[in-house]
Amino acid sequence: MAIDGATDPLVGSDSTSTLTRDIHAGVIEAFRRPTLIFNTIYQQAGSGGTGLRFIIEGKEDTDDTDVTSYDTSGTEISVTDGTQDELVIDFDRPQYVARRVDGWDEAVSSYGVMDMQGRQIQSKLLNTVDRKAVAAIEAGTTTTGLVGNGDGTVVVNTAIASATTSETIGDALIESIYAGIAAIRSNDDFGDLFIMVNPTNYSYLVQSEKAVNGDFTNGNGGFDSGNVYQIGGAYVLQTNNFPTTSGLEAIIYGRQAAGAAILWDVKTKILDDDNYLDAKRIQSYFSNGMSSLRCESVAAIKSV
Repeated sequence: MAIDGATDPLVGSDSTSTLTRDIHAGVIEAFRRPTLIFNTIYQQAGSGGTGLRFIIEGKEDTDDTDVTSYDTSGTEISVTDGTQDELVIDFDRPQYVARRVDGWDEAVSSYGVMDMQGRQIQSKLLNTVDRKAVAAIEAGTTTTGLVGNGDGTVVVNTAIASATTSETIGDALIESIYAGIAAIRSNDDFGDLFIMVNPTNYSYLVQSEKAVNGDFTNGNGGFDSGNVYQIGGAYVLQTNNFPTTSGLEAIIYGRQAAGAAILWDVKTKILDDDNYLDAKRIQSYFSNGMSSLRCESVAAIKSV
């Protein structure tokens, strides 16, 4: 016979409330975007004032101007002027992110509310700083150097846009990268260089056999690892903070291509917010300024 009177143990008999609670299994943290570029540029900290001044030494060793032959003994020596200039990087007004967390909301939550807020706003501001560095480097590609120092370089290769396979796009990129490196070396910068690309163009470089061998991994990377470390002696960096400028495919730059004047690094504080019942305010902030510094040490690779 049928059994009557069966009850649902997950529903309240009088209140009809659902008698379940989701079981907290952990926080799925967002992937934090790496901040690579800011760490590769020239940085100086200031303790006051409105910015930092950099003296630019004039470049005079590219020709023999003012080199005089002393032909006659006892004649007066000819004196010439040296060349120099300055570049000032002002501190920008502080930039910040602030959030308030109610004490009761935090108490009844089953996860670390303040920990999450801290991770989010720190990652946000660190990437704001990184994008400022990227913009300062890019600006140098079209900047004129002071007192005889070289200008920024733009290499245009339409073959990058017209190529139809990943390998041929990578080949065209590498040819242009070598041209950009040569332009920087022609300006007498023989220091460390970096190649900045977005992940898509990085993948094209890996698929070019001009960068890595398709059959095996060597010290410069490979198809299996998906890595390529150097091209033409310059270190390859992939970043999602790459500029969105139309036709811009890569930027090659030296450590002093851009400069950062730092008043405050990114700081985070947790404070009591007395205007609200048992609330806390978490805030992160920074103050710095960035600018092109040695435009002779930067080259843009463009496809249009």
